[in-house]
Amino acid sequence: MKKIAILLLGLIVFTSCQKEDDNGDLGGFWKLQQIELSENDSIINTRGESRFWAVQLDLIEIGGAKGRFQHVGDSLFVQMITQTSGLEGFGLYNPTDERFKVLHLDRNGMVLQSNKATLTLKKF
Repeated sequence: MKKIAILLLGLIVFTSCQKEDDNGDLGGFWKLQQIELSENDSIINTRGESRFWAVQLDLIEIGGAKGRFQHVGDSLFVQMITQTSGLEGFGLYNPTDERFKVLHLDRNGMVLQSNKATLTLKKF
């Protein structure tokens, strides 16, 4: 009986220490479908390529680079920490301080708009 009580206590302590992801529909793994550039209205189709965004807690990973984000109202603020160059192919044109307007977000898809581009992503 004592072993069971210790096991239950350990299980309660372990589960209570985990952080809870409260990102709602934003949390998860996203595949970039297309980038529409604002300056010349050209569309880059990325459906056949492996360009992913991963969102968990307050962390974001884009193309292997890691950063932090804040989702406030209809805005998504992204600040990359590890890699700040070469992310244009993932829709990030100002990786140290990017602001996206969230045009659409549900459990299946997301559309983000920055000063340079509109991104269409699909939940993966």
